[in-house]
Amino acid sequence: MKNYITFFVAFCITSIVYAQITITSTDLPQAGETYLISTDTTPTISLGTPSPSFQSWNFSALSEDYPSVPTYGLTSSTPYASVFTSSNLYTYGPAAMFGSFFGGAPVNSQGMNKGYMFWKTDVGGLSIVGFRADSGSFANINVFENPMELLIGTPTTYGSTFNNTGRWVLPMNVNPFDVDTFYVNRVTKTLTTDAWGSVTTPISTYSNVIRIHEYLIKVDSAYAQMGTTPAYSLELMRDTLNNYIFMTNGLHYPVCIVHADKNNLIKNVEYYNMTFLSSESLTSEEQVKTYPNPFSSVCTIDIPSDFLRGNIHFNLFDNTGKRVYKYQTKENKINLQNDNYKAGIYFYTIENSKGEIFKGKLLITN
Repeated sequence: MKNYITFFVAFCITSIVYAQITITSTDLPQAGETYLISTDTTPTISLGTPSPSFQSWNFSALSEDYPSVPTYGLTSSTPYASVFTSSNLYTYGPAAMFGSFFGGAPVNSQGMNKGYMFWKTDVGGLSIVGFRADSGSFANINVFENPMELLIGTPTTYGSTFNNTGRWVLPMNVNPFDVDTFYVNRVTKTLTTDAWGSVTTPISTYSNVIRIHEYLIKVDSAYAQMGTTPAYSLELMRDTLNNYIFMTNGLHYPVCIVHADKNNLIKNVEYYNMTFLSSESLTSEEQVKTYPNPFSSVCTIDIPSDFLRGNIHFNLFDNTGKRVYKYQTKENKINLQNDNYKAGIYFYTIENSKGEIFKGKLLITN
């Protein structure tokens, strides 16, 4: 009997420690949080196999080839809340500051152009509502996902499956007097939670994770029409991808995302570092103009004139939270020199004499 009780207690403890978790909407990105992400472009890891049994993934040897730093805010605080009415979250900035958590939206092709991504989180998961570029060839065009692309379906646990189709259309040269061209992106995907266990990254060991396998077919095409009369259509590119999203409770961002091609050959791995908290009550950083950003030598920071009340205190912090530079001025322009700073993500605060604060981020390159 004593041996039976010991076995039963050990079994219960094991079951508690290694229970299959459920990811809900509370585990998705949250407004007021900035996530520091690292990407390894030449990873050597093993994905394991789909399995109902607990397994351990050791990704501790991953390195960092470049950082990303997406910041999520409330759509209601943007000038486009009345346009992207289905959205409750947004990110803003150049593509170099985003992670890969954007689906089929053209973030990679935007280069250093700034723009908005609009998201929706609810009990059904995280979806893309649309996007709007502020600079570049197709600036100031509102582009909507219809239907919306699902990035993470919730609630999800081992064995859950979500099927989804997303589509967006970008008008490229609309003119009522000639042929109009439209760029179309379509994605068809299946999200299957096919494994669970623990993941060790260079940052930490996460003892309870689930793995979501995203099998995705992406098709880019173009079509033209004169008024409502079709002129031509052309498929430009078709690709099949396998992505593996590892998630745990309470982190609000994937532990890591493994990107693989159609043959399951791994291309890169993105992994979570840390979260920086900000306040939605603070003045929006879009009112502060930083250019160029990213920068290698000098960055100019323009401060709104109505924010100037006496002295301005500027502080620059690295990604560990250490202050690396401070400056005081009564001017509305700061020229920040790269004084041999290491390449990476930096955060800044600008505070006036009334205690009002701007918070923002900079990317310094070599």
